[in-house]
Amino acid sequence: MKIQIGGLSEGLHHYRFRVAPGEMELGEQFLAGLVAEATLDKTPTQILVSCEMHAVGTFTCDRCLGVFTREVVASYRMVYVSEGGETRDLDPAEFQVIPPGLHVIDLAEDVRQSVLLAVPLKLLCKESCKGLCPTCGQNRNEGTCNCAEETVDSRWEGLRKLHGT
Repeated sequence: MKIQIGGLSEGLHHYRFRVAPGEMELGEQFLAGLVAEATLDKTPTQILVSCEMHAVGTFTCDRCLGVFTREVVASYRMVYVSEGGETRDLDPAEFQVIPPGLHVIDLAEDVRQSVLLAVPLKLLCKESCKGLCPTCGQNRNEGTCNCAEETVDSRWEGLRKLHGT
């Protein structure tokens, strides 16, 4: 995911990368690879990179333990500033200084980190996932079980006795 910036003319430039699954070290859940589309806007003192990535991952649902696939979409922006260029108004997390003589920028690590950060902390096969029966382990998305469902949380039993109900 390297882009030749030495001799690049000013203005907008578009790049599209298709990356094989193992090349980005995203982990075993991303077996379908990754597509990244980058737009560079070059001025005399800086290059603004906007990148959007799409990857398909295979995950395990946190509620029902079922395996599902989901597209993960991520994006990021980075400003590459020539050494000695103006950085006062830029967020330190969103710029990198280009040392003299650098003719290639590599987007791979920023792309990898952006995709990994875009994976939700709570992975659900669907928002309405019913999960597993806490008694027998039946996947409630696939059917019902005959277990008695406790409707009252036993932790509140002490308050119920105080109230007299």
